[in-house]
Amino acid sequence: MSDGPPQVAAIFDMDDTLLNGSSGRMLFTWLRDKGMLNRYFRRRDIPQAILAALLYKLHLLDPTWLILRMGRSAAGADAAEMWAISRRWFDEMLVPAIHQDGVAKVAWHRAQGHRLVICSGSSQFAVDLMGAHLEIDETVCTEWIVQAGRLTGELRQPLVFAEGKVFWMNRWAEEKNVDLSRSYFYTDHISDRPLLEVVAHPVAVNPDPKLARLARTRGWDVLAWR
Repeated sequence: MSDGPPQVAAIFDMDDTLLNGSSGRMLFTWLRDKGMLNRYFRRRDIPQAILAALLYKLHLLDPTWLILRMGRSAAGADAAEMWAISRRWFDEMLVPAIHQDGVAKVAWHRAQGHRLVICSGSSQFAVDLMGAHLEIDETVCTEWIVQAGRLTGELRQPLVFAEGKVFWMNRWAEEKNVDLSRSYFYTDHISDRPLLEVVAHPVAVNPDPKLARLARTRGWDVLAWR
């Protein structure tokens, strides 16, 4: 742990928050458009992935099943190739989809001396690239485990989702001497309620209907990033 008084953090979700859209859906679209979808998704898994993404958006599915299934399907993939593909996809599709209001908010927190971190259920192949692009050195994400240069198909547990975000952010805060009870968290989705209830400044960004209702009830800030 660092010496000195605890710091204030500004925590940002990525999908549908800093990013105008879901990185998973956008990767699916990009691979399809490049004719590479069958390289990374088995044909029989594609309809299930589309349905699962829709059900999650409608709050009818816990996405952990889909995340774990995607991880298993990637077993044996070359990590260096994954990074190369991810960088192309990020530059071509994700950079234009970054909310400029979010970029401005990151800059504001940096000026306040707050510690910046992206906390997302997406993998390092998206989250670390977003952090580098926004000059945010610290990321907490669902780590796809690599051994001997290849993906094992296993994911670090617990997943960075719902209560899992609280688990990993508590660990991160202890290591970095951060006081979450004085910190900020920006997110769009009701699944992040556990972490929203930990911080001093919960902020709903382009919230889904359930989070919008909760934010109104609690008197939380609501922002519309366009």
